[in-house]
Amino acid sequence: MLVREVWNYNFQDFRLILEQSEELHYFHFSAKAQRFLVRGLLIAGISLILVITALVLHSGIAAWRYNVLETSKLEADKKRQEALSAIAALSDKNVALLDNNSHDELLKVAEDYRERMNKMQILVNFSSHELKLATHALEEGLKASGLNSSIMQKLKARVASAKTSMGGNSDEITLNDANGQLLADYKSNLAQLERLKRIYQSLPTKHPTAKAITTSKYGVRVHPITNKLTLHEGLDFVPTIDQSARAVISGVVEKVERASTGYGNMVVLLHPDSVRTIYAHLENIQVQPGQHVDEDQVLGKIGNTGFSTGTHLHYEISIDNVKVNPSIITALAKNVQ
Repeated sequence: MLVREVWNYNFQDFRLILEQSEELHYFHFSAKAQRFLVRGLLIAGISLILVITALVLHSGIAAWRYNVLETSKLEADKKRQEALSAIAALSDKNVALLDNNSHDELLKVAEDYRERMNKMQILVNFSSHELKLATHALEEGLKASGLNSSIMQKLKARVASAKTSMGGNSDEITLNDANGQLLADYKSNLAQLERLKRIYQSLPTKHPTAKAITTSKYGVRVHPITNKLTLHEGLDFVPTIDQSARAVISGVVEKVERASTGYGNMVVLLHPDSVRTIYAHLENIQVQPGQHVDEDQVLGKIGNTGFSTGTHLHYEISIDNVKVNPSIITALAKNVQ
């Protein structure tokens, strides 16, 4: 109602006459100009409120999706392990047929075998469904962290083309399935899940400093210096015991920057699959561009350089130059076995 009243307000021409040293000065502000200015401010205010609401909702939905996905992923993994254990137990029971088995005994063996195969088919079908759920949960986790479909397809393609070192003898699992569709679906779902797991296993799974206090999370916030609404694309850590910024996983120093503005003293590490980690506002830097660093290696001392209100470490993760939520990536990657 208030917006409507302001929008439709009947403005009148405004004229101000000032006299200075016996000279008259005229100031005229037409009703049309007043209406244009007020409506413009009204539109800008409503737009700003809508943008703020959308950003807050986006951050809230991302946090909610993360909690749901974390729970569903753990439950799916547990059910899958139970199903696979049951299949293994059934497969280990060999049917022994002897020449002197009676007719009734042979019928009993055949009935037991048929019952076991039916149970195995049910378990395989159930386990295949759980694999799909687990795969979906991991994909949604990547989406919730900020990755788009294009980058996810690139990561899957890289993992699928990479040759990993594996081997060993194993017995093939077979079922009395005329078209083999059950095992084919299981095989496809298992392969998709394993590819996603390998993506997560290449991502950071720890924080860059031990026992630190998180003072600013990923998402929308009011900037502590400019007081403007901004998107914070990383995590801010205030050190307690450990004053060092450490590499979360091994990699190569791609960039070292020393500055009095922005990120201040900063180190960028490049990891496999175009994964980068960024460590900013350092007091000093102890590595050089092109240097290989191991996991937990000290990159520098946490400081207060650049655009900063106090001693802290700004930490970011990017994949294919797209910033992602470190909290979601770290939490999900830790639980992928």
